[in-house]
Amino acid sequence: MIQMRDGELRGYQVGPVRAELRALTVSDDREGMLEGTPQLHRRIRLMGIEKAMTSTPHLYVHDLDKLRADTEGRVEEWLPREVVHARLTSWWQPEDIAEPGHTALSVMWFQTTAQNPFARLAAIVRPLDWPSLAEFIPFED
Repeated sequence: MIQMRDGELRGYQVGPVRAELRALTVSDDREGMLEGTPQLHRRIRLMGIEKAMTSTPHLYVHDLDKLRADTEGRVEEWLPREVVHARLTSWWQPEDIAEPGHTALSVMWFQTTAQNPFARLAAIVRPLDWPSLAEFIPFED
């Protein structure tokens, strides 16, 4: 995991909202995989993603439609080796909510080891619509 020192949160523009990166994890997507094909890998990965989306509200998976289409077709190219998970938060909150809190969004994508995950995150989230994707999290007493 890439860690930052306290007070060094990275800011990202997500549509109209400024958000801060709270966590970023880069891991080997093929760890523990002994054999298989690119298509099988995509099918297994898609099953895991759909399970994660069910259990993790407000998870945005970049290029999910492409991954689904590739799973249906006969793809001979491997997914990039690294899977990246990022968690962003913002003080923005919906206008119809009066209680104090913040909003959060998790983002997931695949990339090669040569790609900078921070730059890739910026490119992925810039066009997203934070108000429609983010989850409101009220402050707890």
